[in-house]
Amino acid sequence: MESLKEQYEQISAEKDEIIKKIANLTNSDIVKEYLYLCDKCDELTKQQKKLYRALKNYEYASCNHIWITTQHKYDSSEGRSYRYRGCIKCGLDERVCQHKHLYLSFANQIEYSFIMTNPINHGIDTNLSCDLELAKAIYSKIKEAHPDIDDETARKYFEIALDDIRNIKVNDERKTSRAKRLSLNPKFKNWM
Repeated sequence: MESLKEQYEQISAEKDEIIKKIANLTNSDIVKEYLYLCDKCDELTKQQKKLYRALKNYEYASCNHIWITTQHKYDSSEGRSYRYRGCIKCGLDERVCQHKHLYLSFANQIEYSFIMTNPINHGIDTNLSCDLELAKAIYSKIKEAHPDIDDETARKYFEIALDDIRNIKVNDERKTSRAKRLSLNPKFKNWM
């Protein structure tokens, strides 16, 4: 018991010494500026997140979506199918609704909140199943080559490009090159 008391008192004395040193440091101009800048940075980060949320909500609301199926699930216990869609233009992805809001990243929380509070039944449905990253990359290349293209023509070009990617057999080296050209990770494998 005495040994525990001695350890406790030793730690308390050491802690008191550290508290005194911290108090002395906070009087330093450099430390004051550091603390001010940390607070300012936190404040700017909060403002930035608020503006990012507003920008993404505007982008999702104003997009005339071009939908692909990102996932199709069958729940045998409920006897229902679930079809999740993603937009190749703005990246809105209904798969975020499969997860609890708390476990999502900040960007996915914005998507989740938008989907749960806004009807998103407008736009063009391609009725194609595809990896969303691949679909966005193809659409991006189409827009790069044809900046003024209308959505219906972009959908047709997208379908043709996706069909070519799926039906033209290439070796792994060419797949890596294709992924790089589409600005995907060179190890991208989800071509179907």
